[in-house]
Parts: sequence; C-alpha cells; structure tokens
Amino acid sequence: MKKFLLLLPLLTLLSIAHSSSANHSGNKRAKNNKSAVAEVGKPLSAWSEGCLDIHFINSGRGECCFYILPDGTTLLVDAGEVAGSDISVAQRPNEQVRPYITYATYIKHFLPSKRRAIDYCAPSHLHTDHIGSADMATETSPAGYRKSGLLSLYDEVPYKHIIDRCYPNYTAESIQGQLAQDWATFVGWGVENGHFTAEQVRLGEEQIKMLNKPKRHKEFSILNICANGLVWGRDKSGATKAAGKLAAKGGNPASCGFHIRYGAFDYIACGDLTSSAQNRVAYYYRDFIGSGRLDAFKCHHHLAGNSWGTQMQNCNFEPRVIVGHCFAGNKPHPEKLAYILRWAEGFFATNMHPDIISCPEVREGKLMDKVTGYNGHIVLRVAPKGESFSVYMLDDSDFEYRVKSIHGPYESR
Repeated sequence: MKKFLLLLPLLTLLSIAHSSSANHSGNKRAKNNKSAVAEVGKPLSAWSEGCLDIHFINSGRGECCFYILPDGTTLLVDAGEVAGSDISVAQRPNEQVRPYITYATYIKHFLPSKRRAIDYCAPSHLHTDHIGSADMATETSPAGYRKSGLLSLYDEVPYKHIIDRCYPNYTAESIQGQLAQDWATFVGWGVENGHFTAEQVRLGEEQIKMLNKPKRHKEFSILNICANGLVWGRDKSGATKAAGKLAAKGGNPASCGFHIRYGAFDYIACGDLTSSAQNRVAYYYRDFIGSGRLDAFKCHHHLAGNSWGTQMQNCNFEPRVIVGHCFAGNKPHPEKLAYILRWAEGFFATNMHPDIISCPEVREGKLMDKVTGYNGHIVLRVAPKGESFSVYMLDDSDFEYRVKSIHGPYESR
C-alpha cells in the first residue's frame, strides 16, 4: 500500500501528460513537433532550438515578418507603417500604439533569450507599407532621415546587417516611396558610423546564413530567388541564371524574395511581387521544388487582383498553406481568394476587412467558411529538421500573444 501511495503522484503526472498530448497532437505526427505544447487561451511558447519560426506581426498598418532560424539567427523582413484611411482595418492593438512599437514589442517578446539585436534586416522593397511613411514620421534624426517603420524600429531593436535591392547605388530611378530616400540616408549613416554593415541582394546565393550553430542544422537554407525584376531559374540548356528582363527599376515588381528549405519543408516569400516577375517565380517553383510540393507561401501583394498570374496557374502553383498579410478593403481580392480556396489546405490572413467579408462574391460563395484563420498575428512553427509544421493564430488586442487557434501539424512534403 505504501509503495502504491508513493507511485500515485507519478501516475497522475503521466496521465496529465498523456491527456495533454492527445488533446493537441491529433495524430502521430505531433509527437516530434515541439509546437504541440501550445494551448488555446495561453501565450504561445518561446522558440526552441531546432524549430523554424515565421511570425507575421499584425499592426493593421503594414507588413512585418520576423524569422527565427533553427539555430537562433534572426531575420526581419519589412516593418511598414502607413496612416489609416477609410479602407483600412482597425489599427492593432489600438490607435494609441504606433505600429513600429507594436513590432518592437512583439519582437522583443519572442527574441531568443539574451539577444538584444536582430541579425539580418532585409526589406522586400521600399514602399510605405513595408518600410514606413512620411505621414507617420513625427521626428527627424540628427543624420537627416525621417523616422517611421523600419527606421524607427532600429532604435528599439537594432539590426546588425542589412541586405536590400539597391545598396550602395540608391538612385531616383531605383528607389520609390515616401521614405525611400530617407532609407538610403539611414543605411549610409549606419554603415559610415559602424552601427551595422550592408550589402546588395545577390540572386542565386545564400547570403542569409545561420550564425550560431550552422553545423547542427545542415538541412536548412535560404536562397535568394528574385530581386529587381529578375528571378533565378534555368535556361533551355538547364543552366541556372537570373532570368528575364527587368520588370521595373523599382516598386512592387522589383521586390526581393527567397526560398527557405528546411529538410522536406519548402516556403517562398517574395514581397509584393507583381507583373511578369511573379510569373517567373512559377517557373522557379516548377524547376526547383516541383508541382504540389510547396508547403507554405506568403502570397504576393497581399493577394491583390494582380497577385496570382497566368503562369502561376499554368504551373499548378498550389502551396498547401497560404498566408496573406492583408489590411485593406480591397485585399484579398475576392476572385483570387475564391481561386486559392479551391485547393489550399489552409488560408490565413492577418486581417479580413468587413468590406471583403460582406461583398457578394465572398458572401454568396460562402468563402469565409473556407478561410482557416484571420484577424491576428500568425505564426508558422516548423518542427526540428522540417518534418512538420503548425500554424497559430495569436490574439493581437494586447501584448500577451495568447493562442486563438491551432492548425496542424501538417506533415511536410
């Protein structure tokens, strides 16, 4: 009897652990997925070594994506900050908190322990909803650049190294947007004074590297696949090269993008890519990943009407999980939304504007029944070695980062 009483607490703990695992795994795949510890209603657990975290931070005023690589190396892509308008969603968490503060608070919360800076900052392009706007700038730095978005965020969470599409050749033709020249001034100031280093993106290269324990996670890589209207691909002989003419000297078609591969897991993000360059990404997908094998995709240009070209459809560009960084009343485009919902296993949007939800195409097609998650921060957490991944919707109404819903795990292809 005494032995049984001594064993009782241990048996109880084992029972609780088994129950928790059963509630959140759903199938055997979750057994090796560290993200299975998440619980609805509780703050999302911290990153742990071996996992790849992709955070889509929602302020309702622009894009901001924060990556934690398997060894703890960090990457920031964009930190937009635009003023609200009649077609904007509500600012998150509220109108009293500047978007760059929302991004900074989130990033500081999820930064791996003992880190105080971001390793890489790689803006996709220099538009206001990706780097900030003059309308939101309330001060000018001593160096002469107006502060908003990425330029304000640096004061809260510094960047160690910058990769962009222009450096060091910022010209009137190559940069567009209210703060584009301010960005050029900011980068020049930072490099000249030794605050960070900078370089121009190079296609077909893995410029973003793991800086801490790369040998432990050899299954991981980030390849630059598009910039300045060019896309990495194969010619008729099979040789690799940057393909196509320059789609534009600046703007959306010149967005930078990359392909993350982690074991069997494949992910593509290409900013606001539009026009012929986005169609050439479909050829990259066809030649280097293979039809039906893309696990996750950040949709081009917030899933606008020009975000899914003909060649993307012809190449059966059909990622399993799609994320839309949306914050306006005309994105996602109802026609494009209907198209992807025919086959995608999951579509997640940081916001769905009431005008989109109530429009006839969405309402009559009952499209919202097929939208997997919306209105909140979105986190893709990929399990060690890329074997599977889960998607979390997080509450964006405060700074607690409580889990609203859990999706997956999806087994990587």
